This record gives sequence, C-alpha cells and structure tokens, in this order.
Amino acid sequence: MEPSTAVLESVSAPIADLTKGLATLKAALADHSAESALDEATHAQSALLPAMEAVRAAADTLESLVADDLWPLPTYQELLYIL
Repeated sequence: MEPSTAVLESVSAPIADLTKGLATLKAALADHSAESALDEATHAQSALLPAMEAVRAAADTLESLVADDLWPLPTYQELLYIL
C-alpha cells in the first residue's frame, strides 16, 4: 500500500503562500524611505496591510488543516472562548 501524500499536498500551497507573504512583509517593514507621516501611512496602507493580510490568510488556512495537537499556537477558537 502506497503512503498517502494528501495531507502533504494540502499544506504545501499554504506553506508556500505563508513563506512568500512573510518575505514580502519583512521587505515592507525594512523600507524606511518615508519622508513624512503621510508617506508612512500610505506605505502602511499600500504595502504593510496587504502583506499582513496575505500572512493571515495563509496561517488561517494552515490552522484549519493542521491537527490541533500539532498546531503550536493557540487557535482563534481557543483565544476567543477557552482562554
């Protein structure tokens, strides 16, 4: 009997998305070229927020795929209702 790769395949794309999102977020956080508060706010709106949303979406997907006993962080369910 062949080992199943279904779980591996289901988490591979979200892990790639998370890795890409984290790299984008890190680059956006390293950008200190803003010359005014308005420039900083514009950068936050156009670069930081979309990168943070991408990281959140990938993490949410992974959280729904990974078993609770293997997920190292509190889930949103635990944060909202249990803790």
